[in-house]
Amino acid sequence: MPSDMTPESAVAQLAASLFAHEIDASILASLQQPETALILEKIEPRVAPLLGKEWASQDFEDAAVEYCRLFILDPVAPARAAAYDEKNSLEVAGRIQFMLDSGFLELPKRFKTLAPDHVALLLLVYSTLMGDDSIQFKGDNLAWLPDFSARLENESQHPLYLLAAKILRVV
Repeated sequence: MPSDMTPESAVAQLAASLFAHEIDASILASLQQPETALILEKIEPRVAPLLGKEWASQDFEDAAVEYCRLFILDPVAPARAAAYDEKNSLEVAGRIQFMLDSGFLELPKRFKTLAPDHVALLLLVYSTLMGDDSIQFKGDNLAWLPDFSARLENESQHPLYLLAAKILRVV
């Protein structure tokens, strides 16, 4: 974690990486860092076997199937503000798009195809803010996270996405 990053920012970035796209080797490697894995296993003990082994292609495929079931194909836990806060979702998307258009943040490649109200994009932006700005951003754009987290926890059948649901509780 960079020295200027707060613990809250690090948690938000970790969650953003889990929601931006399917789990790949780079995300898995960051989750399997010994200090990180210990913390994650305390949050969701069922991830321990997944974090303590080298993944086979079937492990990645299982995680990808769950990602698609949860978030992509007729999603059971949509990862967008519009699914939970219909009244304000256009405002959320508009604010984020304005920030991106103004050059506030250069998006990593894997985030560029996400909708402006996608949880991964919102968490990434949130992770760059500090103090009153982060408090204001959270109130304006992330009020729907508890509903999303609860739905994700109820619907997920994969330990990493159960972990992600629990991580959202502290964002």
